[in-house]
Amino acid sequence: MIRTPALALIAMLSLAGCMQSPAPEPFPQDVADAWVQRFSAHDAAGLAALYTEDAQLLPPDMEPVNGRAAIQEFIAKNDPPGGPSFEFATIETMVFGDYAHRQGSFTVKAPDGSMLESGKFIELWKKVGGKWLIHRDMWSRNAPAAAPPATDAPPDEPS
Repeated sequence: MIRTPALALIAMLSLAGCMQSPAPEPFPQDVADAWVQRFSAHDAAGLAALYTEDAQLLPPDMEPVNGRAAIQEFIAKNDPPGGPSFEFATIETMVFGDYAHRQGSFTVKAPDGSMLESGKFIELWKKVGGKWLIHRDMWSRNAPAAAPPATDAPPDEPS
């Protein structure tokens, strides 16, 4: 007689596993696009507004930049009008509850369009008061290509 309740329990657990969970919320691409627009416009205040109050920038070879006000100051110093232009590409996004992550690449171009450098970034986003904001932002340059070995060296002379 124990078999019947056990079979019923197994059947219920199997059906529960077949129920669909809600689709995850899409990545907030509109906010990411606004970031690029504000960055291109050298709008430090508008750009900083897209970060949480306790956000951190994690720039290469520097201490973290903590908080929205410090981020605005950092951006104003490091993204002056007339500076190089940037192109961004998203490689991967993932949303998990009230957090999201984005990984991508960037290219820095001189005013004449020539490439100055390239790199990669990763961001942690957080939903605060129903709005998606950047909570952590880290980037680094790609290492320059290694110089090829010199081939014009004279041959070794015998001793």
